[in-house]
Amino acid sequence: MAQANPIKKKYSETSGGQCHYRYMEGDGIPVVFFHQTPSSSLMYEPIMHELKGMNMFAIDTPGFGQSFDPNHNPSIGEYCCWLTEVMNDIGLKEYHLFGHHTGASMALQIAYDQPQSTKSLTMVGAFLATREEKQEMKKNISSDWSPKDDGSHLQQVWHLTGEILGAKTDLDLRHRETIDALRAHHSAKQIHEAIWQHSDIELYEQITCASLIMCAPDDVMFPFFERASTINQKSILEVVEGKNLELDLDTKSIANYFKAFINQK
Repeated sequence: MAQANPIKKKYSETSGGQCHYRYMEGDGIPVVFFHQTPSSSLMYEPIMHELKGMNMFAIDTPGFGQSFDPNHNPSIGEYCCWLTEVMNDIGLKEYHLFGHHTGASMALQIAYDQPQSTKSLTMVGAFLATREEKQEMKKNISSDWSPKDDGSHLQQVWHLTGEILGAKTDLDLRHRETIDALRAHHSAKQIHEAIWQHSDIELYEQITCASLIMCAPDDVMFPFFERASTINQKSILEVVEGKNLELDLDTKSIANYFKAFINQK
């Protein structure tokens, strides 16, 4: 008989609509995960299994996975208000925050907004770019894979997940990320507009909790990786593998670095 998946799923009511999340019951201070764009909380299942025994929650950002779709273009602050409402609904009083790419920006904003509750901050692929650097990146990053009559958007997303994100020949991973991206074709544009206007550097300068920053050398965010320790001297930096899908492609290394980080607190 197959063993039941210890990861369960629920919804929380927020002021914007219902948010979906995954969770695994365990011990200790809860860990809250925030996913990258255009993924969903599903990307955290591998590391949740690797960290089995901890108390963990992975939330679908509004517009992604099975959470509600915003009816306007929210700011990062608005997204984080909804995510914080989920955490409050669950009853979390203190937590370790963990985010990847866009999710790293969410985790950083919440750490800034909720310093008394935030025990640590972990970011994989933190977007510690200047406004000028963001505007330059914006010229080369497309968030438009909306449905086309000829189905060309399907090939576009398949290329995105395989070649740009880095799934390559891992067909299960590539298929999973493709499904998530197709669902989020409108939301990805919304959240990227918010990210271009957001200043992670200004927030990170003011963070007082210990921070773990991880990134792969071929991650799109790697050019900003080493400046983390200059911006905030409490930063611990670790290089991992996996292009833009580190959580799937270097799960054990990330889990080990994370466990060592929070256990020294």
